[in-house]
Amino acid sequence: MAFDDKDYIGRKIKNFRRKRHVTQAKLAELVDLSEKHISKIEAGIHQPSISAFFKIIQVLDIGLEEFGLTMLTEENKVRNEILECIYDSTDEELSLLLPLIKCLKDNLRKKL
Repeated sequence: MAFDDKDYIGRKIKNFRRKRHVTQAKLAELVDLSEKHISKIEAGIHQPSISAFFKIIQVLDIGLEEFGLTMLTEENKVRNEILECIYDSTDEELSLLLPLIKCLKDNLRKKL
């Protein structure tokens, strides 16, 4: 499964939304998107932003494993904390964090 597969992601969201007995209107309200946008995500026309994706899966209580992703591990608490921080970030925050993280990582690797 490719994470960027709009149709696959849309179908998963739609199926879980229906299982949870949540309307598109209610989901839209809970994640601060328009009902039309939710409809287009579910139809595979639009792909949700990363922050919208994580809001939707949080509201619908969908695990990342449903999308073929397993990010958190019990062995690495620091990695888990970093990932939780990323998941909780807005798109704007992510765009500001990315160059900083890349720079820090490059500098740390040069020192090792």
